[in-house]
Amino acid sequence: MRRLELKRVRVCSRCGRGRAQLEGDDGERLEVVLDALRARELAGQRDDVRSLASFVLAQAAETRTTFGEVILDDGPGGLRALLSITRDGENDVVACTAQEGVELAVRAGLVVYATDEALARDAEPPGNTLH
Repeated sequence: MRRLELKRVRVCSRCGRGRAQLEGDDGERLEVVLDALRARELAGQRDDVRSLASFVLAQAAETRTTFGEVILDDGPGGLRALLSITRDGENDVVACTAQEGVELAVRAGLVVYATDEALARDAEPPGNTLH
């Protein structure tokens, strides 16, 4: 596994979709496709309505749930995120979309890792291009 950091969020001016560009110390790169709403929020454009990630983080704080790290991995349906959670002394790992994982990592200040399989994926999945 390689540790990655969010370097940049690109947002398409035509469709609003985006890409989160993550990079590691050794030059590893991974791009995560973002829907338009998440791309705008991660690029610093806030909405009046609270995001799901903000709600989840607030609920976690109320229930003494803590998040560990986000691991981007190549799953059965493509790139996914695995999020480690500790609640009442019990550890768990939950899967979510890669873009949800990146958003949670950014909002909660979590460390992001990528597996070798995730890094080996094609950077441009079919049908997910920006204009």
